[in-house]
Amino acid sequence: MNIRKVEINNFRGIKYCSWSIPDDRRFVCLVGPGDSGKSTIIDAIHLALSDRWRLSIADTDFYNCDTAQSICIRVVVANLPKEILKDSAFGLALSGIDADGTLYQDPEDSLESCIIVQLLIDSSHEPVWTVERLDGSISSEIRSSHRHYLSTFKVDERADVHLRWTSTSALGRLSSDRNSAAKAMASAARAASKAIAEYEDSALSELTSNVQAKINEAGGGSFSSIHPGLDTSLSSTSGNLALYESDVPLTNYGLGTRRISGLAVQQIAAANKALLLIDEVETGLEPHRLVRLIHYLKDDDAYSQIFMTTHSPVAVEQSSTDNLAIVRANNGSASVSFLPNSKKALGLRRQRPSSFLANRVLVVEGKTEEGMLLHFIEKWDKERIVAGQPVAAGEGSIVQDGQGGAEAVVRALFMHGLGYETAVLIDNDDRSVDKHATAASTEHVPVIRWELNNNLESQIVKSCEVVELSSLLTLAKEIRGGEQVVLLDLSSAGLPESCTTLMVQDWIDSGVELESVKSIIATAASEKAWFKLVDSGRELGAWIDENAHSFIDSVVPDTINIARDFLYPTLTEADKDAGTTE
Repeated sequence: MNIRKVEINNFRGIKYCSWSIPDDRRFVCLVGPGDSGKSTIIDAIHLALSDRWRLSIADTDFYNCDTAQSICIRVVVANLPKEILKDSAFGLALSGIDADGTLYQDPEDSLESCIIVQLLIDSSHEPVWTVERLDGSISSEIRSSHRHYLSTFKVDERADVHLRWTSTSALGRLSSDRNSAAKAMASAARAASKAIAEYEDSALSELTSNVQAKINEAGGGSFSSIHPGLDTSLSSTSGNLALYESDVPLTNYGLGTRRISGLAVQQIAAANKALLLIDEVETGLEPHRLVRLIHYLKDDDAYSQIFMTTHSPVAVEQSSTDNLAIVRANNGSASVSFLPNSKKALGLRRQRPSSFLANRVLVVEGKTEEGMLLHFIEKWDKERIVAGQPVAAGEGSIVQDGQGGAEAVVRALFMHGLGYETAVLIDNDDRSVDKHATAASTEHVPVIRWELNNNLESQIVKSCEVVELSSLLTLAKEIRGGEQVVLLDLSSAGLPESCTTLMVQDWIDSGVELESVKSIIATAASEKAWFKLVDSGRELGAWIDENAHSFIDSVVPDTINIARDFLYPTLTEADKDAGTTE
């Protein structure tokens, strides 16, 4: 079974969404900023295809809480199980779909057969499931028994249910044909501990052995003695039999272990190639277990298709490039687009996976600019907290090291093409970058640059007087590990041997012109990488902040403020008037 198309109308934060899924996408990871609709898409699929006949629907599940507009979810399902293809089921209501996701009225020879499952919920909150045709000529109601054949499982915070034998759990379904659980519970009612022990060699032992192997394989833990036991935490006699490791029920383990264990049990129950939905796959998992789980799911063929959401850079990095689907939202309209399988996408996924989880991305020249802006973001955030305004994280804004001027612009353009709000902050001393900057401006990507022929270091040095230059050299001494190291750096940049201290006034007194002094310091700072790490960039940012008075007539504060305005789109006029370095 494979989902080929999802259409959502008036459900939670989504007014409208139409998403076509290529026929070769078995593993799909939905990524994007918070509140873009990732979880809503997962929940919509689950509501439409799961076999639950009672749904907990509230007015808040309607877009803008407007119950006058019905919730309508349509899911196009192909590669159907034989039970669905029978004429007595929906064999007479089949549609066709091609490789590109275009729907046709009938399943012709060149097309794949599919059904259009529709879930409609009006103001009465009563769900109605039907199979629709393109022209509306046939509308067959779907019973819960039919949706059972669609075999859709969702892993969420309620994974505990699948670690007990109940009428609705995966363990219950696995044991129903043997009636083992019912017999065990009948005995348990008479002599709980003794009855469970007597079932040690029953059919349940084989089942729990398979469950243990699956949990260990998926990275759930290191279990060696999983067995059925009596769970006294429940009062219901229908759900007191549960999985134990030695004397501890699995329901007492951490959230990550419980979720993987529940997933493993569901996987065994999904013998007919089911659909798996996982919201926030990283929940409760350490990075190493998350890596193992993702590779386990990608390599295992127990599920016909897997959809998951994530906020974890680790999950983005471990997913294949064509597995990633970018979700964006704008005034209720949600869009989903697969990441192109290109070198640029591959590089960003491996080097900057967190960028795909942001809302606004400021791509900068390198680590110096990244560190400098991180200092100012901390400062601006503190000021905004006092003013009751959202911080950068709340705006979904991040700074990304672009690894060079031309590359930074290309990355910003690429992210812009995926629907992200992007801008770029780069040097202005490399003319080969100009054509890229022009291309970005043409695509309405803001390009922030220093004055002509300046990089960050030379722009700062250019704005300093003698006292501030000496102060900057003192900072360099702390970063580089000593005065002599800095003097050697300066000597290689042209400082005369007669200058033996870091006091700039002494250099001038010995006959070195101020403009030459600035050129020497700027060259040494750049070529000897004084501030080329994020941490040293932060220190440089703090130094600029502390010496704000030196930059009143400089472009430095104006340029930094332009970056601030991009990172904080909800800036008030009072913010803009306040300035960065005042």
